[in-house]
Amino acid sequence: MDYNRIKEKLGILADAAKYDVSCSSSGSKRKNSTKGLGDSSGMGICHSYTDDGRCVSLLKILLTNHCIFDCAYCVTRKSNDIKRAAFKVQEVVDLTISFYRRNYIEGLFLSSGIFKDADYTMERLIQVAKKLRMEENFMAIYT
Repeated sequence: MDYNRIKEKLGILADAAKYDVSCSSSGSKRKNSTKGLGDSSGMGICHSYTDDGRCVSLLKILLTNHCIFDCAYCVTRKSNDIKRAAFKVQEVVDLTISFYRRNYIEGLFLSSGIFKDADYTMERLIQVAKKLRMEENFMAIYT
């Protein structure tokens, strides 16, 4: 696995996900100028709240920012001149589990541009969820 390429994809696809306003703090940056604890790069971590008011940290990324559509309001529209990237299904699974094991996140917020067509894209999104649930036993359930 090419960690530099994964980090580059994460930067691109987490940044693109911040335009979805469903989480309150995606993209924040807090640099620790001393050598202590508490450095936060903000890459892909957002916070949402449960019905009972608990704050939940989520990995918020796009599967891809490639899109076949050219919606004027959308940052990932086909005609927008932006750097493009796409995660493989296993890369999203590995990132999610890695962030979870390090206690950075409690769940995944995954969205996507449309690859070839909506069905193909949805199949890939479902593959991520299925692998997380069935192979990794990842069950972020909040009551």
